[in-house]
Amino acid sequence: MLSASLIVEARRRAGLSQRELALRLGKRQAEIARWERGHVTPSLERLRDVVAACGLELTVGLAAADDSYTAPITAAFGLPAGERLARSLAAADRGRRARALAAGAPPPAALDVPGVLQALADANLAYVLAGEIAEVLHGSPLMPTAGVITIVPRAGERAHLDTVLDAMQASPLSEPSERPVDAPERWQLATHGLELVITPAPAGTRGYDDLRRDAITTSLAENVRVEVASLVDLVRVAEASTDLHDRARVPALRATLELVTISAAGDVAAA
Repeated sequence: MLSASLIVEARRRAGLSQRELALRLGKRQAEIARWERGHVTPSLERLRDVVAACGLELTVGLAAADDSYTAPITAAFGLPAGERLARSLAAADRGRRARALAAGAPPPAALDVPGVLQALADANLAYVLAGEIAEVLHGSPLMPTAGVITIVPRAGERAHLDTVLDAMQASPLSEPSERPVDAPERWQLATHGLELVITPAPAGTRGYDDLRRDAITTSLAENVRVEVASLVDLVRVAEASTDLHDRARVPALRATLELVTISAAGDVAAA
């Protein structure tokens, strides 16, 4: 299943359809589809050719075996998404308070992610959730230590964005005149203990429509339903990012994706 995820990731990162990738490889679209569904597993040599056709390079190496992520990921799978988030935030808050105490600093505000997501829902904002909070909702074992919520809004949502920013008393971390065109907006949400990043297109993607296609609708409360970027796309973003914090999350994300895929295959077989 790892090869299936890699092919999907590479193709989407290159902005290719299955048909376009098939033409580059001299294959039929149906064959690409079978690879991506995991019905057929290409050889390592073929996989390298597929990735190369996407303008990327598949790097292969050996490292010491590490299954430390397996237990926490498996445990997270047994919890509803809202509970996964609550437990992760509680653990992150404990760590942040301990570090502040050790440094003699005042305790930080709690990470009020549910409050922010509720405000986004109240403003009827159309967006896809990405970044570390989306990863936690999928079962990633990494805590959201950076305290950042990343959203990818649909084009034309400026009025809704301004409404929600006003409601949360957000403070800009940079002025519009200081940001390059299409650069992410960064806002401080002091009362929520968080930073909100509004990005038109995360690394390796083409924005809202690209991520929305495979997003998963997750219910966190009665009136809060969140469109969460898929795990494959979250891996794609982290792999393509130049930010070291994003890159460092790739191993945990890949482990989560692999266990999710294995679990889903087992459910299909049982059915």
